[in-house]
Amino acid sequence: MPVPGSLRRVPIDEGQIAELLSRQFNLPTEETRAYLKLLDTSDLTLEQLAKELNLTQEGTGALVTSMIERGLIIVTTGTPKRFAPLHPRMTLTNIFKIYEQGLVQSLRDRRATVDRVVNLLIPVYEERKLNGGKTKD
Repeated sequence: MPVPGSLRRVPIDEGQIAELLSRQFNLPTEETRAYLKLLDTSDLTLEQLAKELNLTQEGTGALVTSMIERGLIIVTTGTPKRFAPLHPRMTLTNIFKIYEQGLVQSLRDRRATVDRVVNLLIPVYEERKLNGGKTKD
């Protein structure tokens, strides 16, 4: 890891970063590509971003909306409307927080399932104990 303050721009492997973020945090590859493009260029309009990514304006509009919701980019002031990437630390913090919230919710859902199944099985177990362990014929 470089010493703070000694960070220099090095070439990045877009595919490797996209694959890593997709695998680890379920971030769509197109969002990673768009974020990296915005990071590498100046703020872009919807039309410019669509051209850079070789997407339709409609597809790019949906992509930008999703990226704003995830906290990867913001809308800048001025006309025409432009989109700017957040600082990488903030972006990755936002991605991690969304992932973390999903995991916590998944654990809560599984805990609720465990509780429901326990409540369904307790009467069966207690009935068996009352019958002295005898099975039904």
